[in-house]
Amino acid sequence: MKKTGRSVCLSGIVTFDNADAVYVKAGTNTTYFQNILVDERRGYAYKVTYISAFPDVTYAPTLYNTPFALQSFSRRELLRMTQTQLQLHSANGDMSLAQDNRTIAIYGSNTGNKTEATDNYQNQYVIKGDAMVTQSLSLCVDMIMLGQSASSATYYIELDEYEVSEDEEILLILNERAQNARGLQ
Repeated sequence: MKKTGRSVCLSGIVTFDNADAVYVKAGTNTTYFQNILVDERRGYAYKVTYISAFPDVTYAPTLYNTPFALQSFSRRELLRMTQTQLQLHSANGDMSLAQDNRTIAIYGSNTGNKTEATDNYQNQYVIKGDAMVTQSLSLCVDMIMLGQSASSATYYIELDEYEVSEDEEILLILNERAQNARGLQ
């Protein structure tokens, strides 16, 4: 594995209206998933180095300060998931996102209140130190407290690019899926 020196920065907004998959619990939409990156080039992988919400300066610094998980699912995988799989990967059950190798990072505000002016965008995240992304990134956004219309999430993500051998790429892909939520694909 060799660092190429190239950094990639992703930013944007995900919304319920554009979701690739939605977990529905007892008739209520609770979590949605949206793919944000597809890179199917062979021989490359990425390491996430930073993750944050992208503040909206036109309406205080807290708009769209919605917590989210960064996961390694492709759009195709999200479209094929059952409600049970979506539940496990959104931690809306008896497991934590920390147990799921498909979860690479978490961004969250220090309060559940989107109007709280003390939220700090620069230090409210956790990134798994050994996680590498081989092909896809997606966001998992919890919308239970906010509802559909207010659950938009902005993101800013920095990644370092690495060249990997075929064997390393296979091992990275296996590692992503090794502790998949209860072995579900």
